[in-house]
Amino acid sequence: MRKFAVILFIVICSNCSSQNLKNYQWKNRLVILVGDKNDSVIKEQLKLLTSLQNELDERQIKVLHSNHGIRKELNLNPKFVGLILIGKDGGIKLKKPYVVQPGSLFSLIDGMPMRRAELKNK
Repeated sequence: MRKFAVILFIVICSNCSSQNLKNYQWKNRLVILVGDKNDSVIKEQLKLLTSLQNELDERQIKVLHSNHGIRKELNLNPKFVGLILIGKDGGIKLKKPYVVQPGSLFSLIDGMPMRRAELKNK
């Protein structure tokens, strides 16, 4: 399963360079991993997130790896390495150095008005 998640991540990441973040607006929340994808801290972050795939799916979260286009689109400092959470509205909700615990990420999302409305309408 882990090998599948890593392969899926690589496939998703290889497609990121041609994707515009606006394509996800109002459809998905995005967790963007910023930094060298071969860095051990990014691998650790990815492992934590992919171990909770059901929770990611429930919250409509897509995990992407940054590239030059995404860095430019978000106007990121070239030295920033960490996790960025983009809400469905396209706004940056969290920008934090690694490692971010999934529980704190999920708590933040679950407290957002749009997420509360989603839970209420279930």
